Amino acid sequence: MKKNLAIAVIVILCLSSAQAQEGIRLGAKGSFFYTWLFNKNVSDQNASLDYAATFSPTLGVQAIFMFKETYGLSAEIIYASHKQKYDGYLGDENNTFSNEIKLSYFDIPILFRVSSPKGPYFEIGPQISLLTNAKETFEYKNNPFNYSGRDAKDDFAGFGVAGVLGFGIDNKLTDMVNLTTGLRFGYMFTDATTEYTQEEIDAFNDSESFCLVSEASHYAAIHSLFDSRNKLSYQKSSRVFFGLQIGIQFRLDKK
Repeated sequence: MKKNLAIAVIVILCLSSAQAQEGIRLGAKGSFFYTWLFNKNVSDQNASLDYAATFSPTLGVQAIFMFKETYGLSAEIIYASHKQKYDGYLGDENNTFSNEIKLSYFDIPILFRVSSPKGPYFEIGPQISLLTNAKETFEYKNNPFNYSGRDAKDDFAGFGVAGVLGFGIDNKLTDMVNLTTGLRFGYMFTDATTEYTQEEIDAFNDSESFCLVSEASHYAAIHSLFDSRNKLSYQKSSRVFFGLQIGIQFRLDKK
């Protein structure tokens, strides 16, 4: 699948390059996003399992193809970190714990771009995401079984599709160099976590137990995570991000 996606991206870039009449810009970009991993079962737990503010960086390359002066296409390949921290307690509020899931993706957004000669731009389009890694850290006061960096990749979907929109300013530093600053919002429509059957869950041993957010997504009550398990009530997880992005591009003069 990754090979097919890479071929598709190359084809899109080639076709876009052939059609670009107003110039091609290549460059690098970085982002700093506020990231969430929303799940209804987690949201229903209130303070016993709650989201904590989490920020994640990204870094990638970008190609902008302007078909006309005011519109074009932006294609990117981004290595994205997507984290979610949780706070909670077991039994009573004195027994608190913290949990963090660290996901790594290759994100490939292909965005329609509308811009003004004066600098403002707007972008919207789909994004394909390929999961490359997932690690979990769990810290509980006075617990000898705390762990850090435990592999949790099986608990998350390897492929995702999101919608992305953004806006910002293109600053023309020279005739050949642009500095772009803007805001971007993304929402993954597909499920970010893996849904397990009851038989699969029952077959897990201690070394294969799923991560906290995965387990929470399968059960409606927080006590089921650490005590008796209720009937499965799976809810999908939505990857969401919003924040600042900065990029620099160099124009490839067609003349």
